[in-house]
Amino acid sequence: MTDPEFHDIFHSHKNVLHRFAYRMTGSSSAAEDIVQECFMTLWKKPDGYHANRGAIRAYLLGVARNLVLKNWRDQRPFDPLDPDGSVPPVDLLMLNRAESVCAAVQALPPLQREALVLAEYEEMSLEEIASLTGAELAAVKSRLHRARQNLRRMLAPLLPAVST
Repeated sequence: MTDPEFHDIFHSHKNVLHRFAYRMTGSSSAAEDIVQECFMTLWKKPDGYHANRGAIRAYLLGVARNLVLKNWRDQRPFDPLDPDGSVPPVDLLMLNRAESVCAAVQALPPLQREALVLAEYEEMSLEEIASLTGAELAAVKSRLHRARQNLRRMLAPLLPAVST
C-alpha cells in the first residue's frame, strides 16, 4: 500500500470509525485511540485486507469492533457481553432529547448496542453486520430487535401520552 493510498483511506474512513467507536464506548478519547489503532493495524499489516472479501470500510469496522470488544473485556473482565442482558434504568427526564437517546444507546448491552449502531447509524444491512461480527443472521436480527425494544421501553417517558 502506497502512502497516497493510505492517506485516501484514512481521510475517507476516519469519521466512520470514530462515530462507531464513540457510540460503542461513549468516550471520545477511547474512540480516538481505537481509530489510531485501526489505522496502525492497516499500516503495519496492509496484507490483512483482501478486496475480494469485502470493502475496506467493512474491514476497518471489523478491526474497530475487535478493539472495542478487547477494551470491553479488559475493563470489565467479569461482565458478560450477553445480548439478552437487562438494561439498567436511566433517568432520561433530566436530559434533553439527544442526550437521552445517547444515554439509552449507551445503556444497551454491548452486542445489542453494536447491532443498533451498525444498522441505524452506519446504515449497514443485516447481512453486512452478520459478516462483520461473525454472527448468524438470525442472531443479528434478534440483537437488533431486542435493542429496539429496549430503546422503546427506555425512551417511552419522553413520548407524549397517547389517550385511548
